[in-house]
Amino acid sequence: MTEHGMIDLSYVQAKIDMEKNNELLKNHPYSIWRGTDDYWHTYLPTTNGRKPVKRKEEKDVEQIVISYWKDIKQNTFKNRFKIWIERQKACGRSDNTIYKYECNYARFFSGDPIEDLDVRNISEEEISLFIQRIFQRKKVPYKALKEMFGHIDGVMQKCIVDKIIEKNPCCYVDLPIFKQYCEQTKDKTSTQRTLSQDEKKVLLRKIHQKDSVVKCALELSLYTGMRVGELSALKWEDVDCDAKTLTICRSEKYNRKTKEYSVSTTKNDKVRIIPLTENMMAVLDKTKKLELRQGYISDFIFCGKNGRINARTISDCARNNTMSHEFSSIKSIHAIRRTLNSNLKCMGVATPIAAALLGHTEKVNENNYTYDVSRIQDKLEFMEKAGKIG
Repeated sequence: MTEHGMIDLSYVQAKIDMEKNNELLKNHPYSIWRGTDDYWHTYLPTTNGRKPVKRKEEKDVEQIVISYWKDIKQNTFKNRFKIWIERQKACGRSDNTIYKYECNYARFFSGDPIEDLDVRNISEEEISLFIQRIFQRKKVPYKALKEMFGHIDGVMQKCIVDKIIEKNPCCYVDLPIFKQYCEQTKDKTSTQRTLSQDEKKVLLRKIHQKDSVVKCALELSLYTGMRVGELSALKWEDVDCDAKTLTICRSEKYNRKTKEYSVSTTKNDKVRIIPLTENMMAVLDKTKKLELRQGYISDFIFCGKNGRINARTISDCARNNTMSHEFSSIKSIHAIRRTLNSNLKCMGVATPIAAALLGHTEKVNENNYTYDVSRIQDKLEFMEKAGKIG
């Protein structure tokens, strides 16, 4: 409805609300009728069947039906998941984390009957049945199953906070019992997750065969163990040749929702300073000469004709140069990172020092970055020394 060329928004909203209410009444599974007692009647569904509703006026029965289905719709798992997502955003979760939650919803929940269930009616049995339906549809690793279960738990915890339910049904689900039905994944060996000394030599040979700025970034990773995003975001101002130090204070971020790159703080928001070795200085000097020759100088150390070289390009360089038969498996920048740390540990460097150089916690260092990279000859020497008597 318009007046003097202006749209009456309240009228439009009222019309939309009326259409929604009529849709709810249309989909109500029970008829609304006038009984011989001159009252208007219908039923509302319950977990155990149905319950009767009786009012003097038809409009009062209709309002009860509309309110009932609005309440149900508001508290479906699908809607409560959206509310939980909004809560995660308010708590400062990154776009990439939110994107992962949304992808997991599409992967596990979308199209399943659990979407339309009222959270007040979701019991441990309903969750267990849902998990069984997942196994009927697809193979799922246990890690992914735990992640999905964590989403259900988060939704239910939010429902408790909002006083919609009193107990979290996830507390009564024995998740480990489903592990036997999960897709079995083989853990990668230390050989697959790191580079041997021979593989490092082959990689260096390939890097030096034809100089390029992106290969310089790859070579610097061998000496520093930097994250790929940190390499991409490194600036010339971070290099102190007099103090012989390299400051790592920023990292590239890629937003999966917006498909955009940006430069921000490091992964753990901390600044770390590492010593600048002769090998590192040589790589940086070679990089500058290459860029001067090509005319691609900028504030960022690694750049080309399109500006700063992004992390994906550096990652691709690592994979492309380790695809030959000379490598036990294709290696990533992360494999190079693990290799440097493992070599430090094998040399006797204490965990706190290795963790500080790599930029993570001691626990992460021990659990995720420390591997046996010693050669059989090294082990022979260790055994001989350990077995000596007198």
